[in-house]
Amino acid sequence: MEKRWEDYPTGDVNQHQAQFNGWAKVEVMGHQSHIGYVRTEAYGQAVLFRIDTPELPEREYILEEPEYVDGRWTKAGVKVKRLATRGVSVLVGAGSIYRIVPCTEAAAMKAIESNGRSELKLVSVPALAAADELEIDDDAGNPDQDNEDEDDEDEAEAS
Repeated sequence: MEKRWEDYPTGDVNQHQAQFNGWAKVEVMGHQSHIGYVRTEAYGQAVLFRIDTPELPEREYILEEPEYVDGRWTKAGVKVKRLATRGVSVLVGAGSIYRIVPCTEAAAMKAIESNGRSELKLVSVPALAAADELEIDDDAGNPDQDNEDEDDEDEAEAS
């Protein structure tokens, strides 16, 4: 038997739309990403995703990987302090979203911490690293610096 248009179910205008509420990394156009708690919000006919990134208090921790601290390249194992960061909320339109990667709160917080751009301050250096001068490199990115010192020594010996 052939179906007629009257036989198909009609859509309810007040039909409930799918929503996403949870922790996630949201990647958007322009090579940007936001990490936080994501909620679907409707403003009239516009549906937006609200991404709330929580504030992080000032905190101290041990570097797990080498990183710039106070403008110097510093080895892993050093105790550093990261300054507090303010929380932020953004509203993103569905059309600009490349993908949403759901995750746990712990994974989101770790990603927020590792993507943080607040300045690090040196707190303490382990005893063994202090004896080895921690290999803090003031001349990072300046390979000519060592050569100039050697040239100065050669000139002094020649005099």
